[in-house]
Amino acid sequence: MLTWMLALAAVSWEAGDGDEGRPIPRTLRLEAVRDEKPVGHLSEPPSRELERDGEEDQDAHGEKHEGLPDLTLLNFFTQGWADPWVHRHRKTPDMALLRVTTNFLEREFRFDYQGTRHVNRNKKVQRIDFINGLIAYGVDRRLMLEVIANYQWNHKDNTNIVDGAGAAVLARFQLVDTEESSYAFQFRASAPNKGIGQTATTLSPSLTGWQDLDAAIGLDRVGLYYSVTWDNLSGPVAAGARTNSLGYDLSVAKTWTDRKTSVFGNLTTFLELFATTDLNGPTPHHTAVSLTPGVRFWFVPDNSLTFGVDFPVSYPHPYSEVYRITYILNF
Repeated sequence: MLTWMLALAAVSWEAGDGDEGRPIPRTLRLEAVRDEKPVGHLSEPPSRELERDGEEDQDAHGEKHEGLPDLTLLNFFTQGWADPWVHRHRKTPDMALLRVTTNFLEREFRFDYQGTRHVNRNKKVQRIDFINGLIAYGVDRRLMLEVIANYQWNHKDNTNIVDGAGAAVLARFQLVDTEESSYAFQFRASAPNKGIGQTATTLSPSLTGWQDLDAAIGLDRVGLYYSVTWDNLSGPVAAGARTNSLGYDLSVAKTWTDRKTSVFGNLTTFLELFATTDLNGPTPHHTAVSLTPGVRFWFVPDNSLTFGVDFPVSYPHPYSEVYRITYILNF
């Protein structure tokens, strides 16, 4: 559209003082015509509109908190303790998986089921069913508290079942929270499940982390997870029993869909490599290794399901497989 147009003020019909209804011609003139946009006109070139659409799609992958201050070790004592809890959303989601210890603070209800089949090297147990329920509450950006209850059934055959309840509490501290990485330290204390013969409390400090491989090396929406946990039994145990072990996990996860996708929001496949090394007991330095492929997705907002199966890869196999199902409600 031209900025200046030749406008002809054709004849304007106005009533004169003495000649009502007589046409009075106006002077022919040039005038500036405003460059007005008709309704529906693109405010910017199509290319820019597409760029904005791309930005909206990226937000759908995760709402970036542009004004959210980074948490680091350098500002551990001065930043985050007085800030309200918030979960940082990123293009590459950072999420709870099945075996690796979670690296961020949560507000959630969680329910887990584990079914262990064909238990080996145990004359009293053939299979195990285990359920676990917890509530986690992020107090602020640095601290989360969690309470846990669980129940376990040890099956020898269809008529011989030993079962009992357990409980635990933990505190998790956010060490680092940035756009590209997250690290946390947690301490868990688990009461013995006396119904199945446990007698000692388990104290478990953990260090866990996450790295966005999309930002680091360009792998689209891929995250790397890792954790190390020391389990120490405190209390009466059988002579010669294992009281110290080290568990460690390395996991990689790839997210395939948008978080707003119906039924399969943020559909993520992952593979976890988990190992436990006995530090004492009858088999010191023995390491058991397993692989856990799995999938997690949000079937409605704030409600997700995770499925996975543990396969032992070290010998001798302690079991044939462990089936895992997790439901999480975020609030």
